[in-house]
Amino acid sequence: MVSKGKKGKPKAHPTPIRLEVLVEEESAGVALRHLLAKILEGRNVRIGIRQFQGKPDLLKKLPDRLQGYAASRRRGEDFRVAVLDDRDNDDCRDLKRRLDSIALDAGLTPRTKRGPEGNFEVLNRIAVRELESWYFGDWDAVVHGFPKVTSSVPRAYRGDPDSVTGKCSDAFEKILRSHGIKIASKPEWGRKIGPHLNPDVNRSTSFNSFVSGIRQLLMR
Repeated sequence: MVSKGKKGKPKAHPTPIRLEVLVEEESAGVALRHLLAKILEGRNVRIGIRQFQGKPDLLKKLPDRLQGYAASRRRGEDFRVAVLDDRDNDDCRDLKRRLDSIALDAGLTPRTKRGPEGNFEVLNRIAVRELESWYFGDWDAVVHGFPKVTSSVPRAYRGDPDSVTGKCSDAFEKILRSHGIKIASKPEWGRKIGPHLNPDVNRSTSFNSFVSGIRQLLMR
């Protein structure tokens, strides 16, 4: 249905926003699909989730990807991009600077370089302790996905799960196994837990930073 202006002329609709989310691997894409739908509920935003074959593959292909989005924007398409990386053994600040630099080289504005009006086209976010720390931050979502696990989050993860040292995915798998769940597939974890993640209730600092960043990215 086409709406009309005061003089009966068709009212011009703004260019629809295209949100492209670039993630390291399938598990992140699966987990984020439902979460993003909740964050963007009621908004006219087309979501594309692009999965890569790990962090090195994402970083290698990122310059060309961003240059492509920049070219589309010059043609009038409203592409906005979110890049989600695991920290792994990288220095968080150095990795962020690298991602911002790639965006600038492509002709796009990352959040850290936004202008006086606050506009930017690229959001770079880092899951500090792997994506599984986001699951520990919303244990209700885990219980919905895996009803066999105890209803109480493990003691070590009752604060900000990003602050717990060690490999988060190993800890998560160990807990599942202790409850008789022998699913080691990260994408399968995402399929079971992702639909239940609450964008407004999570104890992970990096999760909340990702959600607030997505909302800012699409603010205008």
